[in-house]
Amino acid sequence: MEGVLTERCGRQDPGEKMGGAGIGIGVGGWGPVERLAVTDCTARGNGTNGIFLELQQDDWVPPRGIRLTACHAEDNRYGISDWGADGLLVTGCTVLGNHVAGFDVSAQGTTSVGGRGGLVTGCVIDGNAGDGIALGNTPGPYGFHGNRVSNNGRYGYWEHNLSGGDQEPATDIVLESNDIHDNALDGIRVDAPLHEPAIFGNRVRGNGRRAAPEAQGGGEGVHCGPLLLTDERADWLPGGHRGKELTIGGGEPGGAEVTAVVTDNTATRLTLAPLRPGAGTAWPDGTPAPGTAYRLPDSPAPRAGLTAAAAVTHPYVHGNRVRDDGHPRTQVHAVWIAPEATWTGGRVSGNDFSGNGSASTRFDSAPSGGRWRDNAG
Repeated sequence: MEGVLTERCGRQDPGEKMGGAGIGIGVGGWGPVERLAVTDCTARGNGTNGIFLELQQDDWVPPRGIRLTACHAEDNRYGISDWGADGLLVTGCTVLGNHVAGFDVSAQGTTSVGGRGGLVTGCVIDGNAGDGIALGNTPGPYGFHGNRVSNNGRYGYWEHNLSGGDQEPATDIVLESNDIHDNALDGIRVDAPLHEPAIFGNRVRGNGRRAAPEAQGGGEGVHCGPLLLTDERADWLPGGHRGKELTIGGGEPGGAEVTAVVTDNTATRLTLAPLRPGAGTAWPDGTPAPGTAYRLPDSPAPRAGLTAAAAVTHPYVHGNRVRDDGHPRTQVHAVWIAPEATWTGGRVSGNDFSGNGSASTRFDSAPSGGRWRDNAG
């Protein structure tokens, strides 16, 4: 497939039904190798995925031989998804402004089989309303090399499992030489077990941008556009509301509240995600009237460059620069091991953990075994 444009497909799909994608390819029916190349294709504003691969029978062998090169996925529910291939190659793609995740590996396909063995290299995964990369329900391996993962509304990289799919620890996940910066919450978040992960040579900087306190307003100076809200009297931290859910209306008896997702903000203006893929507005019932009351929730803390909130065994973490040179510093810690996590064995060495908002490391659950040495900060 070469040079295909798919726009605003799945307009009647709420986003969670079968179909509704720009380019959706069922795989697995032709043996362990399928010779497929998707090149220079664009998928924009589609109801579910921009481009995805899906294993069609759970007893079929996930196939190798599939390549996605120089493609563009924008304003879809998911940008590019691997729901059951083996060794998928994704190279030189731009994955921008998608609603849930830019790149997704999970059990959401019809067979609940996640991809494995894939390589994602040289891609720009930027400004997605949810996560940049969401990966789970896979036995591994999977590798992400030399990508920019930035300005996303939750995590840069999120390891997690959905119910109904593979729950075993993902083995041999590799994050190498990526630039993971300015994401709203953690740069790298581990909420599902990892075994033998390798995290090396990455620049994980200036994350935790969702640092602004709760806010509310209304009345004079407040007005809305199709994809924005402006409060001329506000003085918000730029980027500090990224990824928050804005609630507007409901102040008068019988008035209905509506919500929208903030993708970015200046000191006085919120930029909002479209109501759904392909839409030109954030509002389901027309643009709110001037002066309508609004509110924004508080920000969560701590927000770290790397957070472990699950079992991590024998990790290799080397040569990363995990810091924040912003003013103010919003990435609170370089590494946070949360209370529910276990961190066992492995090596953490030669990293630069200095220059974050607070202490370089926070261990609510102490690591056991392994070696921690020569880490600045």
